[in-house]
Amino acid sequence: MIVLAAAFGLAILFTVSGVNRRTRELGTLKAIGWSRNRVVGQVAGESVVQGLIGGAVGLALGALAVWAVNLAGITLSGASGGLTMGGPGGLMPAGGGPQGGDSAPDGGGGGAFGERSDAFAGAAGNAVDIVLQAPVSLWIVLAAVGLAVLGGLLAGVVGGQRAAKLRPAEALRSLA
Repeated sequence: MIVLAAAFGLAILFTVSGVNRRTRELGTLKAIGWSRNRVVGQVAGESVVQGLIGGAVGLALGALAVWAVNLAGITLSGASGGLTMGGPGGLMPAGGGPQGGDSAPDGGGGGAFGERSDAFAGAAGNAVDIVLQAPVSLWIVLAAVGLAVLGGLLAGVVGGQRAAKLRPAEALRSLA
């Protein structure tokens, strides 16, 4: 959520920066009679198109990354180990009586401090292999493009409102 807010903030910052660079142009449009709403619509429309282009580029790069991850077939391996406790009142080995340090009758004494007992050695290790895959669904693609467009629209409205507040005479005098 923080990354999304930062992305929207950057989009707004870049749009406002673009509005500041185009002060003379937007002032000229206001001087020839454009209304505030029309200026906001112009800047917002440009930002939405930029959001669509950014979303398309993001989808292309994302598809390339998904293809690379799926093609690589990266496998993660892991094992879960068991913990046995020795000493008086500890766990019972498969052969019977209580463990008493290293003096268990079957020779598989479980020492103190969690050392493995030979009686439990077979049951303690379970290996797990996980193959990394990057699945893509239509919902994810639509959400990505929708967020790109929403970010462009939000940035455009903020930048457009700033542009609409310009006074034509002051905008035409600026050297930006």
